[in-house]
Amino acid sequence: MSDPLSFECVRPIESHAKLIMHWRNDPETLQMSYHWSQPRQWNDFYPKFLNEYFVFPDLPPLFVVHQGLPIAFLRFRPIADPFSIHRRCCEISIVVAPEFRGKGFGSRALIEVQSWIEDQGYDDLYAEVKANNERSNQAFIHAGFQRLEDGIKFLEETGESIAIHRYAIQFHPEGSSPTPVFIIAEVGSNWRMGTPARDLAMAKTLINAAAEAGVDAVKFQTFRPESIYVSNAGVSNYLSEAGLQEDMQALFADLAMPYTMIATLAEHCQSQGVEFMSTPFSPEDFDAIDPYVKRHKIASYEIGYLHLIEKAAKSGKPTIISTGAATEDEISWVVDLYRKMGGRDLTLLQCTACYPAEAPTLHLKSIPWLKQRYRSNVGLSDHSRHPICAPVAAVALGAKAIEKHFTLNNLLPGPDHAFAVTPNELKEMVHAVRRAEQMLGSEVKIVDPSEEELRNFARRGIQAIRPIKKGEVFEEGVNIDILRPGNQTLGVYPRYICEICGRIAKRNISEGAGIQRGDW
Repeated sequence: MSDPLSFECVRPIESHAKLIMHWRNDPETLQMSYHWSQPRQWNDFYPKFLNEYFVFPDLPPLFVVHQGLPIAFLRFRPIADPFSIHRRCCEISIVVAPEFRGKGFGSRALIEVQSWIEDQGYDDLYAEVKANNERSNQAFIHAGFQRLEDGIKFLEETGESIAIHRYAIQFHPEGSSPTPVFIIAEVGSNWRMGTPARDLAMAKTLINAAAEAGVDAVKFQTFRPESIYVSNAGVSNYLSEAGLQEDMQALFADLAMPYTMIATLAEHCQSQGVEFMSTPFSPEDFDAIDPYVKRHKIASYEIGYLHLIEKAAKSGKPTIISTGAATEDEISWVVDLYRKMGGRDLTLLQCTACYPAEAPTLHLKSIPWLKQRYRSNVGLSDHSRHPICAPVAAVALGAKAIEKHFTLNNLLPGPDHAFAVTPNELKEMVHAVRRAEQMLGSEVKIVDPSEEELRNFARRGIQAIRPIKKGEVFEEGVNIDILRPGNQTLGVYPRYICEICGRIAKRNISEGAGIQRGDW
């Protein structure tokens, strides 16, 4: 059995830079490099190493280590995905130390690093190799990479066109289409109207309004007062300020949904084309709703209720957990427990457990932190009053689920009406979220196809400002200048103006035409 390989982060220090430069200056490596045909010089290479090798924190360069020695170097950069702009892709390149080539270490490293790249949240891994680089081409093939259509790589700095082979691995081929943000209309206690008949009528009316707004799911809450608070919990200051002076036991007893309503509401949701959800607050509540839901939701203050978490994990259904008023340690505990118990599909919601939550308390920047920290889907349980601001900002930050309380009228009596959005506002929110999704596009900077025509028409190049004869000397402001070409041929990039000036034209060039590589 071969000794296992390991990986260590390359650090921005001289010893690491010198080792990599030494490997890159090997004659075989130089011959297969795109950009370097001459050995690197330290004064040029070290600043480049410091400035360019460490710009993507989630994809640091790595040494491949064998028996305690670095034997290869891996470098990564995010790129536009060759399969879909909605997928995350990174490009990988590898340099193996000369004395370790031809021993299978390259392909082994390319195989063993894949799980780490996938853990960073990438869907695909991509590589380009010179067509004549037989050793590297074989390494990628042996590592299980799929051969894509061959291509041509154009090097702007030299004007050279190089034949390349292209390779990719898809970690999640089935995920080529983006998953829409899952929008949950949270009813909370807003269905309660005082009598069973009125309660059911209000619950169905809320479901109808949410379906009309275009949400994905309508969520209720299922609890019994005796399984939530101690019997002498007293009165909540928060609820007292909202005008509710009842003891917590009495209040929760009044707002508790009868188990007999669950099947009726689930059936009505199905008839309206929305998913039925309900948050359980005890194992008994969980058992009551489990037959009627496709996924489970755990409320913020139940994050430490291990019996509830175990049931959600063992159900095999996707689970959403709110993290309101929870510390990192508490979140880590629940995520570890959920996964240890067999739970797989987990979404963590950033949540501020305050009703309403004011803008400075939302902390939306924690959404990407949650995603990176726990390698899970993320979202927002939004208790702010504005229907659009927080949900749209959350989607821009990577949220894949939005939960929002809603009501028919903010003036209705009860703890959840005042800060909830109305049906028209819910519809506006759904529309805004869907538009925000469309705007996300590629995760890396690209030239969109819609820009191509104007890019070619209006991007500045080095253009002839009068007819130029073969043998004439190029002079800026005399016969060439940096201008937009319009319908003329676009010239080389303006950065080459100093290289061109003083050189001799190799052909006749018409007025307005772009100066091309090989014209001087």
